[in-house]
Parts: sequence; structure tokens; C-alpha cells
Amino acid sequence: MFTILSVFININSGFCAGDSKSPKGKIKGAIVDAQNEKPLEYATVALYDINDKLITGSITDYLGHFKIDRPEDGEYYLVVTFIGLKEKKSDIFTVKNENNINLGNIYLESDSENLEEVEVKARRASVQYKIDRKVINVDKQLTAEAGTAVDILENVPSVQVDIEGNVTLRGSTGFTVLIDGKPTILEPSDALRQIPSSSIENIEIITNPSVKYDPDGATGIINVVTKKSYLDGLSGIANVSAGMYGQYGGDLQLNYRVNKVSFLVGAYLNHRSRPGDVISERETISKDTTFFVNSFGDTKREFERSGFRAGIEYNATKRDFISLSGRYGSWDMMNNSTLRYDDWTYPETSLFSYNSFDETKRGGGYLAIDGVYQHDFSNKKEEDKNPQQRGRGRGKSSIKQAVPHNLKLEFNFRDRNNDEFAINELRSLNDSLLGGKKNVEKGPAQMFRVNLDYSMPVKEKDKFEAGLQMRSGNSSDETELWLYDIETGEIVIVPEYSNITDYYRKIYAGYALYAGYFGDFGYQAGLRTEFTDRKVKTTNEDDFILNRWDLFPTLHISHKLPHDQQLMASYSRRIDRPRGWELEPFIVWQDAYNVRQGNPNLKPEYIDSYDIGYLIGFNDNQLSLEGYYRVTHNKVERVSSVYQENVMLNTVENVGQDYSLGLEAMLSFGITGWWDMDLSGNFYNYKIEGTLYDEDFERTSTNWSTRFNNTFTVWENAQIQLSSRYNSSTVTAQGTSKGYYTVNGAFKMSFMDRKLTANVQVRDIFGTALREHNSSGQGFSTYYRFTPLSPVASITISYRFNNFKMSRRSNNDVGGDDEL
Repeated sequence: MFTILSVFININSGFCAGDSKSPKGKIKGAIVDAQNEKPLEYATVALYDINDKLITGSITDYLGHFKIDRPEDGEYYLVVTFIGLKEKKSDIFTVKNENNINLGNIYLESDSENLEEVEVKARRASVQYKIDRKVINVDKQLTAEAGTAVDILENVPSVQVDIEGNVTLRGSTGFTVLIDGKPTILEPSDALRQIPSSSIENIEIITNPSVKYDPDGATGIINVVTKKSYLDGLSGIANVSAGMYGQYGGDLQLNYRVNKVSFLVGAYLNHRSRPGDVISERETISKDTTFFVNSFGDTKREFERSGFRAGIEYNATKRDFISLSGRYGSWDMMNNSTLRYDDWTYPETSLFSYNSFDETKRGGGYLAIDGVYQHDFSNKKEEDKNPQQRGRGRGKSSIKQAVPHNLKLEFNFRDRNNDEFAINELRSLNDSLLGGKKNVEKGPAQMFRVNLDYSMPVKEKDKFEAGLQMRSGNSSDETELWLYDIETGEIVIVPEYSNITDYYRKIYAGYALYAGYFGDFGYQAGLRTEFTDRKVKTTNEDDFILNRWDLFPTLHISHKLPHDQQLMASYSRRIDRPRGWELEPFIVWQDAYNVRQGNPNLKPEYIDSYDIGYLIGFNDNQLSLEGYYRVTHNKVERVSSVYQENVMLNTVENVGQDYSLGLEAMLSFGITGWWDMDLSGNFYNYKIEGTLYDEDFERTSTNWSTRFNNTFTVWENAQIQLSSRYNSSTVTAQGTSKGYYTVNGAFKMSFMDRKLTANVQVRDIFGTALREHNSSGQGFSTYYRFTPLSPVASITISYRFNNFKMSRRSNNDVGGDDEL
């Protein structure tokens, strides 16, 4: 009876929306999921008087809003229900006069008995698994709160981060970074360094993406999902941090939602430094003479970034959504070194010592603009169902989530200036100028893309998706070499080492996929085709033109087993395209001892990737096992050779194939009510084989890494976390990078009903995070070691606020009069 009454009232209020004689005054508010702060559509809102008599009711709309006509003066309360969530009874409130009553956001907590996902029931795991991705819950990473996305990824299965912040996914730097599902024009590791960890909701690791995603990246996609607010009124979060070695930062994000419109603005500023000691040794052979160059000294790497973001979302109707957002910012990476060099030769034994002062800066400004329009088509079967059946009640539901039927148009524009200079100045031990170089690289880049995606339900649970895409990018790179004149002390340009390179690339793509269920089996199969049109123009060289068609199939399978178990398997074919300096055919001096040359005939890498996973949930815990096998064709390696006496040439070559066969495991376990543990490991065998400088080679290594996180709840609002990780040694075509381990710690405490938090972090507690590498080839061998200053302590203060609004509003302030 109440169901019929609620629907009747709701429909009647919609018809009366345009009637000037509609009742004066309303009770208004919004129903929100407490866990993810998203609005709940079709939640049931019942109004009772203080004698527990049902007066009337309503159902929330697609923004979570509800409106109830103002009853007679008196005291009342609300009872809100939604499937799978705990019933919520509001505080008693008083109705008098004819004013609106705005109850604001009403939060519904999860009902642990009715959670349908395998991932977690009573506790939220640090990593959640879906059919095609891992989702990293950032709020579990206490030791990374003062950092960036790179610091979060340090504790993530599948990902390795070296002490200089360079990220690899399953041993490869060839991955794609998305921000809220949208591309970035920056290099992957550079892009991840720009995103404050405090602005991140979660991070998705997609090792075998479907054909809906770009196939770029050897090992998949890292998608950073930023925080958003779905609350009515004004809400936001502010963070400030400071630490050792000149570390400081802060960020602010504000969200304002009213009726169908949501606004977002944010800004951030961050500065980090990484000082340390460096040692390098080099031996080169030319004819009958061996040349030795050793150096040691201090180095300091600094990262600075600042930016602003803004966006607006408009729910024009229940089925039409529009958004426009933008980001603008700048970033800089600086490196300053003071090194003592010792040169000598054999059989001669003369020793020459001097000092080298190096200053490098790379960075620039960037702009990103994104627009989305999405139209949701009506689903006849869903419309025929009683809305109350979709949202009301407790316990498990027999109604399955509707397959979306929509059309989405999206555009993305990116623009950046990437400027880099490196100054190398050589001076004798008595400080007289011996020589030096200045290398400059500068130039803008733009990218524009348009996506059109269509999703259609088939039968009851299956779906068909198809889409078209156009990507257009162009960039210009100007390189210059300047040399010091010892007599005058001035620096002059060298024209023969100055070049301009222009890149033009268009990619046209189309895809289709079908996904469905067969009993307890789920499947998804798709095919994507792309046409690449690329041209590289450079000084004094013929144009390098490429026109190529490619096919990229994907397949995903899942099987639900009894007792919260699940099997998943997938395959995808991917591509890693050469870019930037890798295609430049000329010599570029990097410093006094290194030159660089690209290869315009470099082929793209093609990757066949296979995954299989097993997931089991038991009580509040979960265990996951993932096996993977990856084959890379046309493997691209950075290789070195002797250019001239004491100078090395660094270039890129297609050397052959590599193979990775591995197993990832993660155990998320609640030891007690106050102690949570996450233990993960990645064990894989790596082999690379091929031909380099007309000689066949084969190198193998067994690599492994571990992550061990322990979180202790000291008391209700205080936690301690200890996080340790180990990365083993690994091989390249010409060398070995040695393994290392490190331990981080954090203490976090909340105040003011968890609105204010303080987090003290200490990174690399025992000073064990070293970077050590050696390599050798025809006529050379090198050794390098960087030891950062450790430990590094910092503190972060965060303040979160929401629901700032007036207690009384006009008739148009809350909710809308659209049809439900």
C-alpha cells in the first residue's frame, strides 16, 4: 500500500511542477552512499510523525534528491531505505510556517550482510579485483599521503619504482597513464609525478585493457581516478605538508553542487628534493689504449609542480549529461651536481683531476581541456518495473543491474611546452676554466582526439559496444649545442649540432566488443583496428613517412566458483610506439662524456599479453593469485657504444624479443580488530634474446619483488603503518640493475569527527634505497651508484569539510522537478 502511495505522490508532484498553485513549502534533501559519497537514485523516503504514523513518502531522483510537500505544523522524522544499505532514521525536526526545510545530505551505511562483491565485507581491502583491472584504494596508503601518485604505486602489486621515481609496470616502462580515463601528453613517469596523492580517489591497474582503450603501452594502463564530490552544497579538502631537505606543498579542492549543476575548482603547489652522493666508473678501449674516467661527488634532484583545475558538470535531464573541465600547470625537474673527476690511461699512467659542475632543468607548462556529452537511452524493461522494487527493501535483490544503453561523445585537447637545458662546466682544481657545454632542447606539442562510443544492452545481461576515434598530434623539437671559449670565457653556438625536428601523426581507429554471461561464466571479446599516418621532418634529411594498418584483439573470461571464489583470464595484443628523440637521426651532446642519437627506422614493439587470475574471499580477508606471460616483438633497448675517446654513444635499437613469465600473489588479512596486514609478491622469469651489433645474445634473470604493509589501529582515531618493499636485480641487453629494499613508516591521527587529520611520515628509515647499475659491451664497461640522503621525514595536515549551506532555502534551491 505504501509503495502505491509513494509512487502516486511522486508522479503527482511531477505534474504539479509547473502549477503556480502547488503547495507552499517542501521538505527537501539528498540521499548519499556513505562509502563513496555518491547519490542514490530510487531510495525510499518515508515521513512519520512523532507518533510513528506514516504521513507520506517519496523516491529520490537520479541526483539523489527528494522532495516532500510540507505537512501540517508539527514534529516529524524520516525513514530512508535502499537495497543493500542500512535503514536510516533521521533526527526529529519541526515543521512550522510555510518555509522550506532542507535536511541536507543523509548518509546510508553499508549492510555487511548484503554486500554482493567478492572483494570485502566488513573491511575495505587495499586492493580490489575486477574482471579487467586492480583498483588501489588510496586511503589505505598512509605512508604516501605527502607525496604523489608515484609514492602510492610503490606499494602496489605489479608496479616497481626506483629511488629516482621512475615507474615500471611488470618490469617495463612502456605503459600508458590516464587521468580520470583521459590521456596525458606527458611521459608516463612525469605525469604520475604531477598528481598529488591527496587528490586521488583510487588508482586502476589494467594490464589487459579491452579494445575500448588505446592499445598503446607494452604492459597496459595506469588510470588515476581523482576525488570528486557528489554532495549537495559546498564541500572540499585542503592539505599542507612540509618535510626535510626543502620539501613543502599544499593543495585545495572545492566542490559545489546545486540542483543539476556541479562545480569543481582546485589548485596545488609542491616541491620535493632528493639529495645524495653519486659514484661512477667508466672504462673504454680504443686501439691499444684503455681510458679510465672515475667521478664522485654530490648531486641534488628537485621536482617542482603547480597547477589549477576547474570543471562543471550539468545533468540536463535524467538521460543527458554534459561536462567540461580543464587543467593548467607547470612542472620542473632540476638536477645539480658537483663532481670530482679523475682521468688516466693505460699503458700510460698520467692522472688528470678536475671538477665538473652540472646543472640540468627540464619542464614547462601544460594545458588540458576535456568535454563529454552522454545520452542514456530509455530501457523499456527497467521502465516497466516499479521504481520501488529497484530501490526499496533490505536483503538480497533479485533485480540485476541494468546494462547501460548510451551514446557518449568526448573530446580531449592537450598542449605543452617542453624545454630542457643542461650546462656542463669543467674547471681545474685551482678553479680555472677548462671548457664545457650547454645543450638546449625546446619545443611545443599539441594533441587532439575525439571519441564516439556506443553501448547497447542485448538480452538481459549481455552488451554490445562499438566506437570510433581520431587522434591527431604534432610537435616540434629544436636542439642546440653551445661550447665555452676558454680564451674569452664566453659560450658560443655550434651550428652543425643544431637541428629542428617536426613530428606529425594521425591515428584513426574503430572497435567493437561483445560481453555477456553463460551461466556462471562471463566473457568479453573485441577487435580494434587502427591506421597510423606519421611523418618526421628534420634538418638536412629526407622525410620519414609511415602508413600502417594494425589489428588488436582482446578476450576476457571469468568464472564464479562457490564460496566467494572467482577465476579470470584475459588476452590482449598491444603496441608501444617510438616517440620523441628516439626518432631523431642526428647526434646530440648530453654532457662532456655522452652523446645521443635516435633511430628514425625504429619499429614499434608489438606485445602479446596473457593473464590468468584466481580470487578467494574468506571472512574479512582475500587472497589473489595472478599468472602472466608476455612476449614483446621488435624489442626496443637503449644501448651504448664507444663514440670517441672517453665519450659514449647512447641510442635505441630493435634488438629482438623478450619474454616474461610470472606470478603475482596478494594476501589481505585482518589479524585482529586492530591489525591489518597486506602481503604481496611478484616473481617472474625474464629473458631477452636477439642480435646486437651483428652478434647474437641471450640474457636471463629471475626477478622478484615483495610488498609488506602492516597497519595498526592504536586507538579509534589513530593508526600506525609500516611499509616495506624489496626489488631484486634485473638484466637488460647490456647490463644489470641491482636490487634494493626500503622501509617506510607513518603515524596518522584524526580530530574533529575525522575532519582534521595529521600524518607524520618517515621514508627510507634505514637508508637502504640505493640505485646501482653496471653495463658492458664492445670496448666499454660502466658502473654507477646513487645513495640518497636518508631518512626523510615529513608531516601532512588535512582538513575536510562538507555540507556548508543555509538551513533554509527558496523553493528552487534543492532538487528539481524533472520526471523520475
